[in-house]
Amino acid sequence: MSERSVVLRKRGPVARLTLARPTRANRRSPEMLRELADAAATIAEDDTVRVVILQAEGADFCAGWTTEALEQAEWWLAGAFESIAALPQPVIAAIQGNAMSGGLELALCCDVRIAAEDARFGFPETEHGLLPLAGGTARLPRIVGRGAAIELLLTGRSVEAAEARRIGLVSRVVADADLSAETDAMAAKIAERAPIATRFAKEAVRRGMDLALDQALRMETDLTILLQTTKDRAEGVRAFTEKRQPRFRGR
Repeated sequence: MSERSVVLRKRGPVARLTLARPTRANRRSPEMLRELADAAATIAEDDTVRVVILQAEGADFCAGWTTEALEQAEWWLAGAFESIAALPQPVIAAIQGNAMSGGLELALCCDVRIAAEDARFGFPETEHGLLPLAGGTARLPRIVGRGAAIELLLTGRSVEAAEARRIGLVSRVVADADLSAETDAMAAKIAERAPIATRFAKEAVRRGMDLALDQALRMETDLTILLQTTKDRAEGVRAFTEKRQPRFRGR
């Protein structure tokens, strides 16, 4: 596809980030992480992007880290991943094959994870005297719960797609051949909706999980008040009363 480790393409309101080192099982290298952070910065500044797809070429989503990456300072490894988690637009991960170590951490940074039936997930770090380097111990329990997370982290065992779906690690499991089509369909559905509302919904969930309930409810109310001042909110009301599809402009 390209000499780059990460390829960014945009089609309409959908931005597509592709990990493009299949011969290396898309293992996280310093080069890939720098390109990933640069691409995320470009997307974050583009108000025409309504949804992001994160995918990978080859048999594996990402099999882990390169030796070179493991030798680098941990702070910038985590920073590159945070650039994906902090995107204001919803991010969908399309996952096939192995999503191990850094691959799973990157998937955890996304808002929705769709897995092919052949997908496998795990954190084998403790077997090698390591911990996850880019947020795995923080994000995994927030998604699957403390019990499931600590068991996976301590034993290092991998889980297949069906179990990942049962514990809430992924939202959907689809046939391998259907992964791209299912991901595209979800992205198209999100892109049709009001972009400011979808961004606010993501923000409310992301920030609200770290707040006390009363604070989270207050933030939800504040975001609702802000949303009511937008032209998209007025268009949504008009479209409802006129019984037609709304035409959202992101304003």
